[in-house]
Amino acid sequence: MDILTDINSLKQLLSSYKSKGKRIGFVPTMGALHEGHLSLVYQAQKDCDIVVCSIFINPTQFNDLNDLENYPITIDQDIDLLKTQKCDVLFMPSSDEMYPQGLRTNTYALNNIDKVLEGSKRPGHFDGVCTIVHRLFTIVEADFAYFGKKDFQQLAIIKQVVKNLSLTIKIKSGETIRENDGLAKSSRNTLLKPEERKKAPLIYKSLMKAKLAFDNTSYEDLKKMITNDINDINGMELDYIEIVNPNSFKPLKNKSDSKDAIALISVFLGNVRLIDNLSLND
Repeated sequence: MDILTDINSLKQLLSSYKSKGKRIGFVPTMGALHEGHLSLVYQAQKDCDIVVCSIFINPTQFNDLNDLENYPITIDQDIDLLKTQKCDVLFMPSSDEMYPQGLRTNTYALNNIDKVLEGSKRPGHFDGVCTIVHRLFTIVEADFAYFGKKDFQQLAIIKQVVKNLSLTIKIKSGETIRENDGLAKSSRNTLLKPEERKKAPLIYKSLMKAKLAFDNTSYEDLKKMITNDINDINGMELDYIEIVNPNSFKPLKNKSDSKDAIALISVFLGNVRLIDNLSLND
């Protein structure tokens, strides 16, 4: 696996592959890799000839400085995992390499998808996400890029950026990978204390409970059910729960509003903020 830290070296390497007609797949990450990331690498390997993975903890998408400072860093382990997965290229740039003019972000027209849920709770977050992802797309010039459905709103926003800017890259999504007890795999899971980790699967269990009750329960009652489940757990605090149309992200009020419904949730477990989602009527 080639490990590169500067843009010019990466471009030269990928140019040599492209000149031979190789198809490039790209998996952008912030490190602290787990099976969810590796499943995206595997998906890219099935579609493409060369797979590039990036590790860059993007400072501009953190609206909470403590969150940035506490973000897990496991570079040696990440490299070992990618080598085992037989990833072709790892790109690990510095902040100066990615933001040569300082930590400035751009703004993007996103049909207000960025104004709700994560966007309302984390001001500036999606400006940072879109800025760095757009820059990475410009650098790597891959044929396909891969993102997990656990970050469902982020996935929708990146698709919107690609559409609005008429980028040629195609976005592919991977299913949420879960622990055996249902907890969505996340880099932040490593920050949970042992007693918090035992409680964390209740987030998914509550979503599944709502899914099973979907046919005979109103949206408002489904949200109340989830809210009560979370608030009943000591040390767990609901940040938000919303049931939306997965395309428009508009909250659903009546069952006739849309044939598709997805529940998106954010929960504080101690000092760790976890997100998850589940389609309720597929």
